[in-house]
Amino acid sequence: MVHALKVEQASEADVARHLSFADGALGAAGHEVTDPYLRELVERQVRGELTGEEARALGVKHVLAR
Repeated sequence: MVHALKVEQASEADVARHLSFADGALGAAGHEVTDPYLRELVERQVRGELTGEEARALGVKHVLAR
């Protein structure tokens, strides 16, 4: 059974901080997310508009549709 988690809205400062951390972690590993749709999904997740599960499902669907 899947349980929906309550998603809280993040402030713009929180969003910027989380995105900066993710970009730094990816960059340190030699990676970068350049696809605008995938970046939008990450931003929406950080803002609390999507759960992690929803963002991953939409991202996988997007990548596999290429």
